[in-house]
Amino acid sequence: MKRSGIVVFALLTVVLTGTSVAGPPLDGTYQSTDLGGSVLLGRYSEAYPNANGNLSPGVTLNSQSWDGAALGTQWMYFCAVMVAPPTLLVDNVDANGNGNRTYMKEFVGGSFWLSGTGPWAGGDADYPGTIDTYTEFETIQYESWVRVAAVTNVQAVGHFDNYLDDCLTFAVGNGSEVGSTDFGDPVPTDYPPFLDPNTCDATGTLGGWWNLFTITMSVTGCSTPVHETTWGAVKARYTD
Repeated sequence: MKRSGIVVFALLTVVLTGTSVAGPPLDGTYQSTDLGGSVLLGRYSEAYPNANGNLSPGVTLNSQSWDGAALGTQWMYFCAVMVAPPTLLVDNVDANGNGNRTYMKEFVGGSFWLSGTGPWAGGDADYPGTIDTYTEFETIQYESWVRVAAVTNVQAVGHFDNYLDDCLTFAVGNGSEVGSTDFGDPVPTDYPPFLDPNTCDATGTLGGWWNLFTITMSVTGCSTPVHETTWGAVKARYTD
């Protein structure tokens, strides 16, 4: 099934006797450009299941690197879904509805992808993987009970699909909300589209869009491939 509006990566195997993958991602710690590293900053969307649904089960992520002109050239993660209401950790909202609240939002499922030309490059064309855990600690500012701004801290763990499960990537970063359909803002075309929580198709119409910065990504334990095959990847872009 074609998933319109996002980049879908299909892995192709070419069976060659005694041949292994070109090379695993290199172990190391990689930081975003605002921290002096070479990892691109990102942009992401959170699709809402309903109006003012930023805290509702069904919120779906779509995050991609941004090089100033194009999305998703270096890394991306997508299709993780919040399946339960978030946990309220801090409530500083007063009787007039002014102040802030901090929530823990936990997401399940989803995938990630790293380009084979990124700073972790070890020889493979690209490095697809599966998200194991994804948590956001989101602080929302309210004025007279109306949400006016939000920031978040992102923490994620995943494993690469073509290598043993102990081959992991860890990532942390911070996000700042740029706009939302709840505020009446027009949906921009240079942010990742809103994804459906069930199909991952880019058919959502409600949500918010964010900038992601101060990213630190760690890769560890990637040495043994899952298959004694040569793995390639085809990157296909689909639009509505």
